[in-house]
Amino acid sequence: MKTSPDKYREIITKEKNKIRTLFKSLRKNLEPDFVEKRSAIIYKKFLKIVNLNKFNSICVYVDFDKEVSTKNIINYAIKNNIKVSIPYIVDKYKMKLKYIKDYDKDINRNTKFGNGEPFDYCKNASIKEISMFIIPALAFDEYCNRLGFGKGYYDNILKLNKKALRIGLAYDYQILPNLPKDNNDEMLDIIISENKVIKAD
Repeated sequence: MKTSPDKYREIITKEKNKIRTLFKSLRKNLEPDFVEKRSAIIYKKFLKIVNLNKFNSICVYVDFDKEVSTKNIINYAIKNNIKVSIPYIVDKYKMKLKYIKDYDKDINRNTKFGNGEPFDYCKNASIKEISMFIIPALAFDEYCNRLGFGKGYYDNILKLNKKALRIGLAYDYQILPNLPKDNNDEMLDIIISENKVIKAD
């Protein structure tokens, strides 16, 4: 007897939620020193792998809750006259982007979820004009899949721009052999961690 599409999605969702619970707990228990040192390694590795100066408009997440830090990437891009846009939540399943010009002044940390979002006065950015997305996740796998919080924010944005380079920043422990996947999940092109560089086939 074949598994119905609805039953298949239910099984996948349960597996994803188990992984989310585990990796939320693991990230919560990271020491600040771990985050700082590993983020610095990943930043240096990122600059060796990606020639940022080839990109005129990038979208970068603002790290929160012990994610890999993106402050140095954002500041490097701004210093080199690369447009930097930051995602912000519009409603339950939708994000939009705004450009920032100053990391310390243009990002509001007092948001509902505690993540950093651009202030309202920042200029709107078009998703289609972005040439590179730098994306977070709770977990990744060896095939350039990612697992977020389950709202589909980044999946929905990536569906609107198929041409931009997609990069995930991860700690080594976040990379699994494979993740459960469904048709809504968008793949990345590259995942960069302290000791790994994974590229999609």
